Amino acid sequence: VYVYKKGNKKISMKRGIAFMIVVLFIIIGLWMLTTEVLDRYAASKVPKDHIEVVFLDIGQGDATFITFEDGQQMLVDCAVDARILEALGRHMPFYDRTLDYLVVTHPDLDHYGGCIDVINRFHVREIITTGVAKENGTFSEFIIAASSEDADQTVITEKQTWQIGGTMIDILFPDRNISSDSSVSSNNGSLVMRLEKDRQTLLITADAEEETEQYLAETYPDAIDVDVLKAGHHGAANASSRVFLEHVTPVHAVISSGKDNSYGHPSGRVLSRLERVSSTIWRTDLQGDILLRLGEEIDIYASSD
Repeated sequence: VYVYKKGNKKISMKRGIAFMIVVLFIIIGLWMLTTEVLDRYAASKVPKDHIEVVFLDIGQGDATFITFEDGQQMLVDCAVDARILEALGRHMPFYDRTLDYLVVTHPDLDHYGGCIDVINRFHVREIITTGVAKENGTFSEFIIAASSEDADQTVITEKQTWQIGGTMIDILFPDRNISSDSSVSSNNGSLVMRLEKDRQTLLITADAEEETEQYLAETYPDAIDVDVLKAGHHGAANASSRVFLEHVTPVHAVISSGKDNSYGHPSGRVLSRLERVSSTIWRTDLQGDILLRLGEEIDIYASSD
């Protein structure tokens, strides 16, 4: 079967299709090579003596974007919806479509909702959860998206220590399998992680409330004594308890909450507790993205500055 004739030369449909396939493979190869080169270029621009942590201003919810000194990237929680993509766009090159680690601390919509959009937009290499699920349509949609992604799936069921570049990450909680433990609430089942770079430390507690804070203070008192605290549950009164803060004694405390939110976050009581332990308070609702550089020294500032 011939597609057309040009003079005396006949070009078959099979040859045309074969030619198109070859061209397609060449284009894909060039695209992959270009992407790899650009990713390496982006990684080379990350200073090698510190990590960069951005507490993203995404309204009422949580999303923390971390770039390690070797160029790897981690997103801890994803806001409530696709607004996470715009927030990431403020800190990722437009051509970067790879995310090394996606951590979902617990199944509350304001923490995982935008993860569906992240998975659809980026190639995610590893998805990390606690294994706790909620029976609703949106979380089912997240599970389907995560399952369809060509990513390693890691469920935290014990205390773990990882090393990414020169950064040590301790997963303090859950330190047991809580996926079927009905006595642990969604918030108190939050994944809690501690990062250390050159003896400077950061603790991220997601929505952990006083019950989990007390457990951490009793079980890991030395580990939770850190320089920077991502305050629990958006500054709600049932988190950042007095006893917990006396163990943590953070120099800086970051609160992620939405401007004029209906929950009254952050609580005035939490702000007073933080002031009592001499913490400098940073708020996404008032200051936008909060940027932290963690290394031999701590450098923290707000995007609105």
